[in-house]
Amino acid sequence: MIGRIAKVRKRDGRLVDFDEVKIADAIFKAACAVGHEERFLAEELAGVVTLFLEKRHAGGVPGIEEIQDMVERVLIETGHARMAKAYILYREKRARAREQVRVTASPAAGPRVNSPSRGRSCPWSKARICAALVQEADLDEKIAAEVAARVEQRVFDSGATALSTAMIRSLVEAELLLMGYSDRVGRQALVGLPRYDLDRLLRSGKGSDWRPSGPGDLKRAVADAVLGQYALLEVYGAEVVDAHLDARLHILDVGSPFEWVGAIAALSGAGDEDAWVEGAALLCSRLASVVTREVTVTGLLPPDGGRPSRGWEGGAGGALAAARRLLGHSALRAIDRRGGRFRLALSLPILPSGDVAAALAEALVREHWARFRDGHLEALPELMLEVAPARIESDVGRRRLLPVLAAAAETGRVRLALDRDELASLSTPWMRVPVADITPGVAQPVAGAVAINVGALASAGSEAALFEGLDGAIDLAVKALRQKRTFLEALMGDPGAPLYRVAGGAKPLLAGHRGFDLIHLVGAPRAAAALEREPLGASRLLGRLRAYAGVRAAEEGRRVRLRVLLAPDRDGEARQRLLEGEEPPQAPEQEPFALPPSRGLAGVEALQEPASEQLVLRFPREAAPAPEPLFELLCLLAREPRVRTLRLQPWPDRSIRTPVADS
Repeated sequence: MIGRIAKVRKRDGRLVDFDEVKIADAIFKAACAVGHEERFLAEELAGVVTLFLEKRHAGGVPGIEEIQDMVERVLIETGHARMAKAYILYREKRARAREQVRVTASPAAGPRVNSPSRGRSCPWSKARICAALVQEADLDEKIAAEVAARVEQRVFDSGATALSTAMIRSLVEAELLLMGYSDRVGRQALVGLPRYDLDRLLRSGKGSDWRPSGPGDLKRAVADAVLGQYALLEVYGAEVVDAHLDARLHILDVGSPFEWVGAIAALSGAGDEDAWVEGAALLCSRLASVVTREVTVTGLLPPDGGRPSRGWEGGAGGALAAARRLLGHSALRAIDRRGGRFRLALSLPILPSGDVAAALAEALVREHWARFRDGHLEALPELMLEVAPARIESDVGRRRLLPVLAAAAETGRVRLALDRDELASLSTPWMRVPVADITPGVAQPVAGAVAINVGALASAGSEAALFEGLDGAIDLAVKALRQKRTFLEALMGDPGAPLYRVAGGAKPLLAGHRGFDLIHLVGAPRAAAALEREPLGASRLLGRLRAYAGVRAAEEGRRVRLRVLLAPDRDGEARQRLLEGEEPPQAPEQEPFALPPSRGLAGVEALQEPASEQLVLRFPREAAPAPEPLFELLCLLAREPRVRTLRLQPWPDRSIRTPVADS
């Protein structure tokens, strides 16, 4: 039996863990040097090297030089002579660098260096500074040695007995600036939080865009703050970063550069109830682990036009059992809600629909309502129910929709989508997506979302200047979306990449190179009102703004191979930051909507969200309207082209999340 290698002896005699990935990295660098950018080949060759080492050492401890000799031998014997030559040259370069930065120990050993991030302390080493400058800042060895010598002189002159790695980095940055190498400072910059800011965030949640509510949320808030700095340094270009910092744009979830903003997925109706429940719960859970804001899953797409599949023949009783198991599934309860930012929605057709889909939709509404009344709010998804306007006033429509409207009025978590599209489509709280774009089991991602501060453009003083400013803002927003896509694509591009299995493998969870990107318009009503004093003129200008922005965003997106859509800012995060709290942070931009006279709707406030063509009915929870007048209103809305979605919003919301106002 061949003994596995666990440790490696470094040149200074230390024992460290054996890591085959480092061998693959070295081979991959040599391969790239000769034009072979195949990570898979490098990993295969690294596996061969490991096999030979295990045969030779039989569980012993090889040295670094022995491993490098074995890499050369494997490259030559497997017919990769050019790669072997590049690897040999790389070894020689590193050997010369080590020789030039070697420091002779002196009686004055210098201070101890504390590294809190690694949880250890080590002796002072000028050589370590030199090596870091060569590797991280890409400095010439002689210049690196000079910088390290200057830093060492300052440290020794200070008489300090202990230093942190952060202090040493600051000294190195100062020397680089004094020597005229300011362009190398960025690569050496420390990405982190000042201790005061970290303490403030942990103790009160201040400094976060959302309110942490538990240890997991605190960890995520700290990670978001640190990764947000990294994203603004490495993911986005200077022009985009300046616009974000100046509040001309807002990059949604800038602290989650390696995650998608949303996802839309479908489940096949094939199989029995057990398979459907487990598949739905697993898909929702897996998508929630890689998405920051919103996942919409269509509950059932019958493969045979709505006729019951084998195993779905239990009628209403079987559908109710399936709904009860799904909504109470442990996978849904375990989903990280990210401080209330994350939402899960189930989208189902209820009218017209085949027997199976309709029974499932009705059962989900019934069980959803029951769980709401029992106080199971955190794990409760939102329901999006598709309704064909022409069938609303039928006897079947009335029977199915009255209980739905009663549940929606109490929970505020059921929406009705009026499906007027000629082609079948899937409704989400953000947009409508053609079903033809969705492959069951593989989600369409929403990679990024950027908000444009249209309100700030009103200072231009004229309509022409407003549209010109909007043009430039859309160009920048699409550029930001493209830059995030490029970063994500780099993380899923080859088998060794961290997101390869999620979005780039043979059976991906997400169609990583497809999907959508979103642009939000923030402050558009304010911009229109600033230029047009008359309400009618302002309304018309607002309509032109939105229509023009939608066309321009789509055009600019196509130019860089993106599908860019306009969507409402659902969370209010962008409005809170860009408009400095001038508008209610919880509600998207809304306009009054005139309801027809009805005795049953007294006290109901109607607001339209033009960006999503959604009508919101707000009312006190204790004075919720009855289902009958709501059904009559729905019949009228079926002929209202401005409304695609109806949402009932009782207040106060039993699960409302208040954004944290920084102070």
